[in-house]
Amino acid sequence: MWSFGSVLSLLFSLIISQNSPLVSAASVTATFDNSIQYKFDTDGNAIDSTSGKIDFLGGAYVWYGVSTGCGNIFCGIQSWTSTDLQIWHPNGFLFDPNTPEIQSFCTPPLSGNCGRPHIVYSPTTQTYVLWVNAGTPGYAIFTSSSPTSGYILSEDRALVGYQPPGPFMAGDFSVAVINGTGYVRFFSQHSTIVYSLIDFTTTGASIWPPFLQSLYLQPLTPTLTNTTGNTTHIISAAADLVDFEAESPDIFQRGDYYYITASNTCGFCTGTLLLVYRSKTPLISTSWSRQILSSDTCGGQSTGVLTLPDPSCPNNPSKNSYLHQADLFATAPLSGTRTAAHAHQFQLLNFASDGSVLDLDCSLNKRVSIPLVAGVLAPSTNSSTTNTTTGETDLFLTATDGTALQPLHWKGICNLPTYQLYQTFSASKTGVLQTISLNIAGDFPSGNLTVTVFRYENNTNFFTPRYVWETLATRDVTPGEMSQAFEVVTVVVGQQVRVGDRLGIALTTTSATPLCTLMTNSTEMIYEPGTIPGGDENLFAIGANQGIFKRFSGFATPPLGF
Repeated sequence: MWSFGSVLSLLFSLIISQNSPLVSAASVTATFDNSIQYKFDTDGNAIDSTSGKIDFLGGAYVWYGVSTGCGNIFCGIQSWTSTDLQIWHPNGFLFDPNTPEIQSFCTPPLSGNCGRPHIVYSPTTQTYVLWVNAGTPGYAIFTSSSPTSGYILSEDRALVGYQPPGPFMAGDFSVAVINGTGYVRFFSQHSTIVYSLIDFTTTGASIWPPFLQSLYLQPLTPTLTNTTGNTTHIISAAADLVDFEAESPDIFQRGDYYYITASNTCGFCTGTLLLVYRSKTPLISTSWSRQILSSDTCGGQSTGVLTLPDPSCPNNPSKNSYLHQADLFATAPLSGTRTAAHAHQFQLLNFASDGSVLDLDCSLNKRVSIPLVAGVLAPSTNSSTTNTTTGETDLFLTATDGTALQPLHWKGICNLPTYQLYQTFSASKTGVLQTISLNIAGDFPSGNLTVTVFRYENNTNFFTPRYVWETLATRDVTPGEMSQAFEVVTVVVGQQVRVGDRLGIALTTTSATPLCTLMTNSTEMIYEPGTIPGGDENLFAIGANQGIFKRFSGFATPPLGF
């Protein structure tokens, strides 16, 4: 008799997955769907990245960003690697965030929380260079021989060319090696930093704005570890409040134009302006063309743009695509300035004949597929994280039943402790049900989450007085084991089940503060023959300490597999 494992998370569907080896290819197809907002890594965790960026580093797509799930001021900077921008393998932290040196350095008042990370590769030193926001007197520099781990803090700061005496501080920024001919000619002479300069002499408004800040552009040294040369002020002919409320910049080149994307000053807001500046002479331009592209960036804040060469002609930049990335803070069910439970949006930019950028399309039915250069997933002992309960890795890929690989629209809802939840499904195979895992986010919960896995006879049992199910396993998850991000919580089951067995997961909590799950009402998910009109899968809910069930037909919670 064989055994199998399952990962759950109040997104719940039936899927049979195999962990097949990744093979490098010249081209892969990537689909960017506005409805697929929560992205998951191969261990089933929702990506916990704020102010992050995707770059092509070391032969693969690397997504890196500040993680905030621990709830502290600085939780660390994590990265994930992909060959196709669809499946993300966790790499862990770029450097240990818990050493006394880093905790002191990355928390106020000494720095800018080590936020807004950016990585470039220096061919001069043959190292990867990580820049992070570090307040005054300049940006902090880390270096490593690997793009995804082992970064060491440098004693030297990267200074900026324009920072007047007094209460001025370099804030949000981006560093880039401008790559006009694709990944084949990754190393270019055009390496720059674009940064916002915060003017703390302009504080004092009763409500808004908190201060003024505007953008500056400056070249980098050949080692990519410092700035050099003249500084250019990024400002439009309007020279209005929009120009002096700009942050979260990034820079890229398309044709003859250099583009700078940015938002207005509203960090981690549930919708900010998306600004686009463009110029053909970026280092000497005194006036940039400016667009206010989107009023709310689809409910989020811009984090950057990734240049994607066409795999059929990677040396032809006219065939490039440009992928805009944003933190969708409006999706976060938990409050807070840096909530970890938010989703993300990847959307391809479209351009008019004059070089201007067309507005974003925020509709959930926006869906585009393109070919792109296939990355290569380098062998690494750090290519996945280990489940602390079971010692397993890549639960997302090895689960027999699961939902994280399915393109579904998940929504974070803080329905515990208001409700007790009961997700039902049926076993797709006969064997030993090893584990059930689910995605939970909590805002400093004050009590345990109890997860019970049970077997029952039919859906009428939920409305039958004094019915007693067969308990297969139970686990009390303590507050310290829960994250503010939608990370997986695993229950070890180790019980024999047969194909068609009706199974359920019960979630109850003694916490007075919210716990959140991911839910969907997709009709694509099928777990068992429909025994109640209106749906094949069922999520039952009952008010805490009440006696009447509610059934959300067609809704489900995401257990990843069986």
